[in-house]
Amino acid sequence: MSTTSNLELPTELKRRIERVAKEREEEPATLLSSAIDSLLSIEEAQIAEVRRRDAADTGEITSNEEAFAKLDSFRPSRWNPLSK
Repeated sequence: MSTTSNLELPTELKRRIERVAKEREEEPATLLSSAIDSLLSIEEAQIAEVRRRDAADTGEITSNEEAFAKLDSFRPSRWNPLSK
């Protein structure tokens, strides 16, 4: 099952998506779906690892907000997942 969503994108990012989708001979929506799925898989794995380590260290479970804050602390301050 799929659903439709609207997403505002910077013009240059939209051009990049269209260019790569054309090179891959697929629809831009297919490329975006695949890219989002891959990114979310990575993020979910990182959150699970942070929770596992916190639980091992303290015996406590970490909330989503705490897990995301910890993950964000590992990134450079100007990190943008959509930039080159």
